[in-house]
Amino acid sequence: MTTTLEDIKVSLSSNANLPQEVKQKLYELVVTLNKKLPEVNLNKLNEKIKTVKIGKISKYERKGTYNYNVFKNEILFSNNLEGNYDIDHLLMKALLEMSTSTGTYTGFHSDDRLRALNLAYTEILANYIIGNEGDSDLEEEMLVTNLLSHIVGKDTMFNSYFTNNGEPIIKAMQDAEVGML
Repeated sequence: MTTTLEDIKVSLSSNANLPQEVKQKLYELVVTLNKKLPEVNLNKLNEKIKTVKIGKISKYERKGTYNYNVFKNEILFSNNLEGNYDIDHLLMKALLEMSTSTGTYTGFHSDDRLRALNLAYTEILANYIIGNEGDSDLEEEMLVTNLLSHIVGKDTMFNSYFTNNGEPIIKAMQDAEVGML
């Protein structure tokens, strides 16, 4: 069964962990995600959105400005969002990660060699869907990811991300003799 936007709305309203204004913002962003990428299956997102929490990154953790904890289903923000960060953009990244969460990893991060590529691709997708009126901590990674997408194929990147399978990317890079291994 395919999840609808109405299902998302019901799931969000059942989430006791989020204030109403956050639920409304997340729903608006899901509508935008669905408009820009209607082919994305919302089933995983619907399950995650029922229980997602928002928390803070400890000042002792080195996780940057934003982090989605896939194990706890928690969107984490730095205590001091220094700089010019676009909250809608950060929340869109969280929605993308929830949409591809396996419970242990998101996107095509099935292989640790793809960690930085996965982070940058999430950033690129969020830029495409909602834009980014603020700073990005992944400018260089996004440049490399854009270059690699021309080598492995944009469809391969997209399909690998939403099917949680990094193998086609690794294979395409090996076939192109990029020498990732």
